[in-house]
Amino acid sequence: MADLKLYDVFDMSPLRDYIREHGECRVYCKGECFCRIGENAPDIGVVNSGGFAFVRPDYKGDDQTCSLAFADELVGSYISMMPGRKSGFDVKALCKSEVSALALDTVVEYMDTISPDYRLRFTYAIAYAFMMRGISYRCQSVESRYVELLERMPDVKSFMSTSAIASYLGVTRETLSRMRARMCK
Repeated sequence: MADLKLYDVFDMSPLRDYIREHGECRVYCKGECFCRIGENAPDIGVVNSGGFAFVRPDYKGDDQTCSLAFADELVGSYISMMPGRKSGFDVKALCKSEVSALALDTVVEYMDTISPDYRLRFTYAIAYAFMMRGISYRCQSVESRYVELLERMPDVKSFMSTSAIASYLGVTRETLSRMRARMCK
């Protein structure tokens, strides 16, 4: 899932409210996975506190942070809504984090009660968010993506490593450090 909150194209509050009302409250320690790459992801959650990174190893085996979810955002591997599909990434807690989680099947059934096309619009929102995230990598400066991240989560540096932030921005740690130094001047 690609930073849905950034590219919110329709009202997901009924879904978030339903998951919070009917879901199970879970606490994850730093590094603990909500779902794992290559496995079925049986649940969808709403982050109540903390944050999660959507992580996948690159061709060298180094973890790359592809997406983030913070308070009031959804977590899970939505591709798993399709029969036989496995998660394409690990969803790891960045710090001690609390999530309201509900079975994916239950959430899909609920989506169909909201409106006949809700599931389609939800899928569109995810695809749109991934597309916009890809465009931001090609068309925005690293500085503007970093400022956007800080606006979204001002204290991100307190619970996300420099390596993970650099990975999310698509740069090296050194580039991130130099950029931060320039921005402080």
